[in-house]
Amino acid sequence: MPHEIDTTTGQAAIFVAETSGGGGPPWHGLGTVIKQATRSTEAIRLAHLDWNVEQWPLTAANPNHWGASRVEHHVANVRTDTKAVLGVVGKGYHVFQNREAFDFMDAIVGDKLAMYETAGALKGGRRVWMLARIPSEYRVTPDDVIHPYVLLVNTHDGSAALRMIPTTVRVVCQNTLNLALGRAGGNEGLSIRHLPSLDDRVKEARQKLGIVAARFDRFDEELHRMLANPMTASNLDDYFRGVLPMPEDASDRQRLNHRQTLDRFHANFDNPTNTLPGVRGTAWAAYNAVSEWADHQRPFRGKDGRQRAENRLHSAWFGSSHDIKQRAYALALEPAVRSGRPEWN
Repeated sequence: MPHEIDTTTGQAAIFVAETSGGGGPPWHGLGTVIKQATRSTEAIRLAHLDWNVEQWPLTAANPNHWGASRVEHHVANVRTDTKAVLGVVGKGYHVFQNREAFDFMDAIVGDKLAMYETAGALKGGRRVWMLARIPSEYRVTPDDVIHPYVLLVNTHDGSAALRMIPTTVRVVCQNTLNLALGRAGGNEGLSIRHLPSLDDRVKEARQKLGIVAARFDRFDEELHRMLANPMTASNLDDYFRGVLPMPEDASDRQRLNHRQTLDRFHANFDNPTNTLPGVRGTAWAAYNAVSEWADHQRPFRGKDGRQRAENRLHSAWFGSSHDIKQRAYALALEPAVRSGRPEWN
């Protein structure tokens, strides 16, 4: 099952705090609901992430006859409770155990600068994450509130370093967005180094939390720019086509699916969450019309509803839905939207 919430121990590796609010982000309905986790060790235990990763030597087996050769420069990262191989890495790779990957946040949570809200694992434990709510909010309008978070992500397959990613959740519809820290991308975030001293990691985390806070302030400016950008009927369709362009060699089936998706974008643009006073008819409403589809309506394959929801979560944060939202967000800030003269590339 690709991209799934880890269930190898028989339980979903996720917890959701009651502070997530009614309805909740797209991972609701999975895991253990609690009042609050005050320490990372508690969050890890509740999310069934209290396992370690060991590095085992590798051998290459000859498929044609008996015999094997030792692999000298690589090792396997092995999950100790299930004995699953999570990744093959170089011998110099240092494992960030789950408990030490997030323990630097305890001091920040203790200072009330953040609070643990959810945690989980994807792809059998290859990717472990924790979501910490920053106790502030951004008001688009009196009825449209954004909650800021820090998404902490650690991988055990060697694909990425431990990262802090600024993330937002729009309360009225639970749309999510990973905020880009540079001109391109959005889920790279800020890397946390594997420093031997916990005090040094805490110091680094505090410094990078300041960068995250500054990004949220810039987000506040950006969303109000979008609110000031009126969308006409003509440039709205151009905007949606710019977000999801049609390949020139598309089949008839692909063209039909594309048209249906654009129709969904237009319908979302006129739904109750995007026609709130002050939101109706703006680039912010147009962006959220796309985000609504990417986070909640886009079809995903899976053997059951839970697996489809798990695939949706992975895509919204790390996969193609994330990429679509990044493009939609960037295009909604383009001056062409304001002028009514779209100039999409």
